[in-house]
Amino acid sequence: MSDLNTLRLASVKLSPELLAQFLRYQRVVLSELSAHQPGDWAGRFAFAHARGLTESKLEGLTLQKLRVLVSDFCGRRSAALTVKQRIADAEHQLAAKADPKTQQLLERARKELPKLEDLTEYEDRYGAEAVALLRSDELELVTLHRDLARIEGGPGHVHPT
Repeated sequence: MSDLNTLRLASVKLSPELLAQFLRYQRVVLSELSAHQPGDWAGRFAFAHARGLTESKLEGLTLQKLRVLVSDFCGRRSAALTVKQRIADAEHQLAAKADPKTQQLLERARKELPKLEDLTEYEDRYGAEAVALLRSDELELVTLHRDLARIEGGPGHVHPT
């Protein structure tokens, strides 16, 4: 429990204002990175980051803490949304034609989904208020997270297109 308390103290307390600032930051960075042609990646990213910080009015340390909190949430929700889509696709395929392989995929996905939907550990770390705030903007957060990951192309970012 002391590890959880330490993690809680090291993280930022999410508020509607901070979430709005973070969303603004991400929108600006995405817009800047999307608008420029390929070239000096480091320079483009630095410019986009600086503009995002300016327009969002976030401080660097606060941004880093928000990134951890939001990325963790988006990773979890992205995985759950992907599995939900696989379930819907499998159900659609099975409605058209019975297929044992698709049925197995559907059963595994249905078994996995409750684990992915469970945000208990996340809530223990960041609080119920943070989860509620993030859930209220879930679709935009996950979409921005996926879009930025696709543009940045960083390791560990495997999101469907």
